[in-house]
Amino acid sequence: MMKRTTALTMLSSLAGANNLNFPFPYDSNTPVPFQVSVDLGFIEETRLKASLYRSSVDLLDGASSNAGWLEGPPQANMTALAKYWSKDYNWTKTQDEINGNFSHFAVTIPSAGDYEHPVPLHFVHERADAHNAIPLLLLHGWPSTLLEWSKVIGPLRSPSNSSAQAFHVVAPDLPGFGLSPAPTHSGLGSPEIGAALNQLMSQLGYDKYGVACTDLGWYVGLLMANKMPDNVIGLFSDFWFILPNSTDLERRAQNQTTEEETLYIDSILDFANNHYSYAQAHTQTPLAIGQAMSDTPVGYAGWIWHLIYWIYDGYEYGLDDLITNTLLLWIQGAWGNIRSYKALSIESLTYINVPTGASLWGLSNGPLKSLANAQLTPGAWIERTVNLTFLSKHEHGGHFPAQTEPELWTRDVHNFFEGLAN
Repeated sequence: MMKRTTALTMLSSLAGANNLNFPFPYDSNTPVPFQVSVDLGFIEETRLKASLYRSSVDLLDGASSNAGWLEGPPQANMTALAKYWSKDYNWTKTQDEINGNFSHFAVTIPSAGDYEHPVPLHFVHERADAHNAIPLLLLHGWPSTLLEWSKVIGPLRSPSNSSAQAFHVVAPDLPGFGLSPAPTHSGLGSPEIGAALNQLMSQLGYDKYGVACTDLGWYVGLLMANKMPDNVIGLFSDFWFILPNSTDLERRAQNQTTEEETLYIDSILDFANNHYSYAQAHTQTPLAIGQAMSDTPVGYAGWIWHLIYWIYDGYEYGLDDLITNTLLLWIQGAWGNIRSYKALSIESLTYINVPTGASLWGLSNGPLKSLANAQLTPGAWIERTVNLTFLSKHEHGGHFPAQTEPELWTRDVHNFFEGLAN
């Protein structure tokens, strides 16, 4: 009892950390160097919270009722996660690696579009040596931060093949993710974030640039290509979440769809109808779910792990990766990134004339075989809304191909943008 009381007392004494739990130069309207420096008292508080994690119980028939983690991560996985986080995880080492691997910067954009409030941004900027390098803006999704691109920033900046296209890489944390502070007011949606990022690129000297995006970043990328065609020279994405329209469903009912369409329709509808509850909660009740997740780092990790387990396509995903990923979304509170599902929706979008590349990655090795084709969107469907000039399909790779298949993903990016340059 004494040990637990002492731990709770320490938690109480550490609870006074500032809202962000890291310093941010809010007064800098032009980019300045940035050092990742998370409050160590907060890190200790998080470790203590992990040590006090109260696990759930498995049903006695859990092997069948929770097969494929349908209801969530099993008790054994969660208790192992909590134990590792409280005893073995080393944030200081991770933070040193983050600072040492890339050049970090921060800036506060005074306002963006119809959003008349500051937009503070943390970003990585790596300039290439090649004289013909293309500026490239990388936009991640949830549950990610700019570290989603950690394996591809170097190869994009300095390709091993000297004749391959090189890029000046700009990789921001989206607002509310990682070390980009969350918005203070509602109204920071896809168009407004796009406007802020366009200002950032202009400040860096890039009036024309390419965009490579995924997941929630795809919504921002689409809006930038749609609203800023004079700035965006090409749009590349490995994510195309397109639901079947009424005509598609009618053709499917009458067995008139192609095999590609049939497999995609069945997979994407299974995902939307049976495995999309997290996104509905994020969209409909972000404050309620954010309050809960901001109180428990291990619980938030379990919330994230549940989704990643399905869409990582069988690749190894270790506890260090999970904890680092979760922690970077949890440091300033989970609500800011959870609410992005409500803020970044797209209500209307006209046809995009900007040259567009699609890189599609299947989930053939994942635990839920019904989702194997959920990301293999038919090219003809993508062409309904964009000027598709490049299409590459991979049966394997999952939702995070820049992490799971960085060489193949980078090759697709090179091939798309080299096609635009020629």
